[in-house]
Amino acid sequence: MARFAQRLIREKLETVPGTAIATLATDAILARNVTLYNLEADYQAMDFVTGTEGAQGDDVTNVRSGADYEIEAAPPAVAGQPPHYAHLLQSSGWAVADDDGDAVFTPLALELPIPSCTMQLRNGALMQNVAGVRGSVSFTAETGKKPFFRFSRRGKYVAPIAFDPVAHDFAGWPRALTCTPENMFAFTLGGQKLCCTAFSFNDGRQPQAETYMNCEDTTLTPRNCTGSMTVKWPALATKDLLTQIRNGVTEPLVWTLGNTPGQIISITAPQVQIKMSGEQNLNGDLGISLDLVFRPTGAGNDEIEIRFS
Repeated sequence: MARFAQRLIREKLETVPGTAIATLATDAILARNVTLYNLEADYQAMDFVTGTEGAQGDDVTNVRSGADYEIEAAPPAVAGQPPHYAHLLQSSGWAVADDDGDAVFTPLALELPIPSCTMQLRNGALMQNVAGVRGSVSFTAETGKKPFFRFSRRGKYVAPIAFDPVAHDFAGWPRALTCTPENMFAFTLGGQKLCCTAFSFNDGRQPQAETYMNCEDTTLTPRNCTGSMTVKWPALATKDLLTQIRNGVTEPLVWTLGNTPGQIISITAPQVQIKMSGEQNLNGDLGISLDLVFRPTGAGNDEIEIRFS
């Protein structure tokens, strides 16, 4: 009998994009808030004129498979190496580079191909080995909680095969630090420290299967990085947020969790525009919620950076 607890995802970066690759026990994803899409499709009514009433059924089109899930924004298991989920960021349109021992992720240049993964979906009743998987990514950090990345990933539908109840290995997945004062190294806008309760961003992408009638691929819509933050409203002399919003000012943003080398994750952006979202009651303190627009510099592909150091 299939049990709900048997649901699981494996993912592995493909050597040739769109060509399935075998997954191993160590490719299991330590995910939460998982939604599997064993079969997702568009349905087009036949709607023929037949001279009679009654349903005619639908044609099934744009069939795809995939999953939405969250993983903790944990540091690498080995200092100086990319995190265990680097392939998920890469197949979401992020380039990875080594910067003097730091693993640095930035938006992939437009002219470069986006890598893809093979995703194995397992639910106790069946398995599917979905090739050419790409997706979107977002990030959320809140006070007293572990930060996490959320992925929405799709590839071309494949027929199911029989379930194989084998063991999985999560030893390569360290836990993330909690967003508390003792762990937070920095949260600044324009160099000014702000007391923050929530920070998030998303890349604005959507995975699209079967964009073309004669080419099989899963593509991503263009990125448009936006986000939000909720902070204690600073005194006017400290930072005049309203005037900054009114004038469309952009400033660098820095979010850094961790103080020990090898366990530090930083999200930085060179040009962030803030927009008014509304005031907040933060346990009696006056707070303000701000929408964020991450803008690249003239160099391009640098509107946001994720660094593991």
